[in-house]
Amino acid sequence: MTLHKRAIDIADMDFSPYGILYDMRTGAKESHLVERNEGDGWRDANSTQPIVDTLASLGYTFGTGAPFTARQMEMHGHTQEAVFPTDQAVVFLVARAGGSAPRAEDAIPVIVRPGQVAVLHRGTWHSSAHGVNTGAYYHYLALVYKNEPTVWANIEDGPVSVSCEPDGGA
Repeated sequence: MTLHKRAIDIADMDFSPYGILYDMRTGAKESHLVERNEGDGWRDANSTQPIVDTLASLGYTFGTGAPFTARQMEMHGHTQEAVFPTDQAVVFLVARAGGSAPRAEDAIPVIVRPGQVAVLHRGTWHSSAHGVNTGAYYHYLALVYKNEPTVWANIEDGPVSVSCEPDGGA
């Protein structure tokens, strides 16, 4: 039987069991994570530390729009993974690290907006990301190499169907 869940904004929750949230737009909840600078016609923000703890490849992925149904989730024991939308908000499931598979009741759908970076702890279960309204591209940073040990598992008591607010939570 499919479990239905409504996505929540990642900034409105305690994301620390799953990873670290960098908000490059307004600063992180822990302001020491993001530094701001500006000058003549420009403004920028940068992390005050490397966001992943290994060398990392840059990935670029397209995900269909919400609503979506996830039957499997993945986890990486060998790397952190940073997920950040390109130009539209994305939504994906997260579940705490541990166990041989994530449980549907433990999976939380989170919305990440442009300018935010969700860095997943090693072992955090997660689905691929999808656009909040329509299909969307997103980037990721992770240690990727041939035959790297990513684990994919069926969601226990799943699948999980994810929807977003009617206006996309914009």
